Amino acid sequence: MMDLIREIGGENSYVIKALLLIILVILSCLGIGLSIGVSGSPSIMGDTSSTASSTDKPANKTFIIDEWRREIILDAWNGLSGIDYYSVINVCPTEINMVPLLLPAKADEIRVQDAYGEYSPLNIFEIRREDTVQINLTLNRPLKPEEKNEFLLSYKLPLDTYIEQTGWQDYKLRLDIVKPKNVLIRKFSLIVNLPEGAEPKNLPPNFQVKRQGLTTKIILIMRNIRESNTLHITLEYKYSIFWRAFKPLILIGATALALTVFFIIKRLYYPAPVAMPVPPALLNDFIKVYEEKMRLSMELQSIEEQFRSGRISRKRMRLRRRTIEHRISELNKRLAELKNRIIAASDRLGDLIKELEAAEVEIETLNADIERVEARFRHGEISADVRRRLIDEYASIRRRAEGRISEILMRLQEEASS
Repeated sequence: MMDLIREIGGENSYVIKALLLIILVILSCLGIGLSIGVSGSPSIMGDTSSTASSTDKPANKTFIIDEWRREIILDAWNGLSGIDYYSVINVCPTEINMVPLLLPAKADEIRVQDAYGEYSPLNIFEIRREDTVQINLTLNRPLKPEEKNEFLLSYKLPLDTYIEQTGWQDYKLRLDIVKPKNVLIRKFSLIVNLPEGAEPKNLPPNFQVKRQGLTTKIILIMRNIRESNTLHITLEYKYSIFWRAFKPLILIGATALALTVFFIIKRLYYPAPVAMPVPPALLNDFIKVYEEKMRLSMELQSIEEQFRSGRISRKRMRLRRRTIEHRISELNKRLAELKNRIIAASDRLGDLIKELEAAEVEIETLNADIERVEARFRHGEISADVRRRLIDEYASIRRRAEGRISEILMRLQEEASS
């Protein structure tokens, strides 16, 4: 190439030399070789399956990982998930728009977010290898020189790939931590959250155990990692399947205990009020007023039937009806007062009063239905047979409601006499 430049000669050779130097500087900052052919797309992975040391190769000049924390979570119901935290610093003199990040093999349902929000699937390009999943993340906002950004990646893992049951309650968790090639990792943490009640055994060196209640965490911390070899980890633990039902049983037992204590305290400090007997005079007054109302209601129906049969005049019918309706209105006010006093004095008798009111409403509805049938018959809308059938049906229902009222009044009378 240098011979070709010399042949060109003149000022053009200096221009070509300057262009070549600029291209070499840019490629050196980006940490990629001439064979890649795509500028602005740093490649830090290389052969991630290799276990040989790479300290003799130049370090990545695009970015460093200030902190990488991988948390693996095993729950009691055979769920396996992970959360990776990356803190990345741009050490290149230019902005970078893409960052490659590593996840465990066969990671699925991957979600990525940073301080600016969650990433769209269009920004996440997955490269699936046998021992890792590489995420080429197109940044929502370019990372400026010496600027740091933090990324949080959550994912699901297949249980049968990582967990092996070696006995009735013995398990092995196998993890391969594939580290990025030629990238300085200032701090790496691996945190394994075992299911509640699980106990680690045969713990490898450099691992720590941290307990929080029933939860056990196994922690590995490494600093200033430059080697790109894969870290093979096997963790053994014991876990009984009966622990799956332990927390629900604890919750049920605690709830039952709390309810028991509540009712004991309520009975000791807030005793149930002693039911006071309803004064017999109150019940007798109610029965007397109610029976008078029933008698006047029947008299009102009789007056209307006498008018329809022509035995009394319209004027006399209106006069007597006005007098009876006025008296019934006064009795209703008196009954409402007596009902409230009975309900306040006894819940049991209050239920009888409510049944009485329901029967009254039913009788009023049936009377209105009978009047409509009579009106339709007078206008020729229905035949005599239909009229008779409908009236008989409504009358039968009304008799049952009236019988219920009589039964309730009899029970109130028994209460008054007891």
